[in-house]
Amino acid sequence: MSLITIFIILLVAVFATVTYVIEPSEVDKKTNERLAAFHRQDTEQFDEGIVKEQVSFSRIALIDRYLRNNKLALKLELTLEQAKSPLTFGRFFFYSAVLMIVGGLIGKLSMPIGLVGWIPGMLLGTLPLLWILRRRSGRLRKLNEQLPEAVDLMSRGLRTGYSLPAAFVMVADEVDDPLGPEFRRTADELNYGLPFREALLGLAYRFPIPDMQLLVTSILLQKETGGNLVELLDKISAMLRARIRLQQKVRVFTAQGRATGAILVAMPFVMFAALNLVHRGYTDPLFQSDTGKKLVYGGLSAITLGYLSIRRIVRIEV
Repeated sequence: MSLITIFIILLVAVFATVTYVIEPSEVDKKTNERLAAFHRQDTEQFDEGIVKEQVSFSRIALIDRYLRNNKLALKLELTLEQAKSPLTFGRFFFYSAVLMIVGGLIGKLSMPIGLVGWIPGMLLGTLPLLWILRRRSGRLRKLNEQLPEAVDLMSRGLRTGYSLPAAFVMVADEVDDPLGPEFRRTADELNYGLPFREALLGLAYRFPIPDMQLLVTSILLQKETGGNLVELLDKISAMLRARIRLQQKVRVFTAQGRATGAILVAMPFVMFAALNLVHRGYTDPLFQSDTGKKLVYGGLSAITLGYLSIRRIVRIEV
């Protein structure tokens, strides 16, 4: 193992450990959110600067300031919030780094041919991210399915004389996670004095799905231009249900393509592991000859290209 590899491993390990140790407590995070709410009362729109005020990454001011100005860190923090993950930013980075180092060491010992040896490390290091993305996707899909019911509840509440913030509270009481708690948060922000426009834009920012953005945009436009909000919500509810039925049909029609892509990507790696288990050293010529190395790099490139092509084919915007 080269000195450069050892240095990279130690650097990642130290940085991940420091990030884990200096992570702010839950009390610090809630304090920052409450202080940010006081500074936000005079703003007219929800922007990235407000997110920087809410988020706290570290107890060390220098690291916290750097991460707040890092768009990738802000996006990861938002993804963790959308997934309602038990992992915080520091713990996520720590576990990813540990898995990457373990997989990298295994790869460098079993496949010592440059960058290919880091493939097991990169695969293991992405497991927490893949888990977070899968959890986030499931919550967003469930929220999307709950949205028509929430719009119907808002419409019925307005018919009986409720105000719009009170209708948000009714949705929060009647609808389960993930939509109910988000409407509860929006209602609390309105009760704390946050401007109506900013509270709704914050809801759309936390859950950037087209149906939520459509609902928020429609309510804000009606607030500015006037009109029958109850009738507008009824039409939005009917349209959202039609969109959900269409999305479900698309998922059924593309299920075979998605399954084919997953099998074709996993098959080479499964066969490689199986051949080495049945006959140890069977794949050594791939890593010991120049032709074998070229075949490995070419195969990995072809797998990546094929996966991206299949993913693009089965992705249908609704």
